[in-house]
Amino acid sequence: MFKKSMQVVLIGIAFLFLISAANGYRTKQKLVRYCRETTGGTLLASAREKAVQNGFRVIESSSDPTRQHMLVTASGVMGRVVCEVEHDGERVIKTFIRSRD
Repeated sequence: MFKKSMQVVLIGIAFLFLISAANGYRTKQKLVRYCRETTGGTLLASAREKAVQNGFRVIESSSDPTRQHMLVTASGVMGRVVCEVEHDGERVIKTFIRSRD
């Protein structure tokens, strides 16, 4: 009886792990697609709004006043993938993916 219960628990844990991994993969692909589609010249407000609509987190980075950045990430990738958006305050200059895979 105990052995059967352990098997059920282990199968449940494996199932949850697979669901989590699949969700992380889909989220990463969605974030990469967002970064690729957000091209230079896009209005910053539009890029920010699209990120929020996709469920991403937007973090403003202003450590260097001459070079402004907006970081876009999602909880599904646990900070391992970030779309860095360089902008001038009004329009996107360029975007690139930072990944720790």
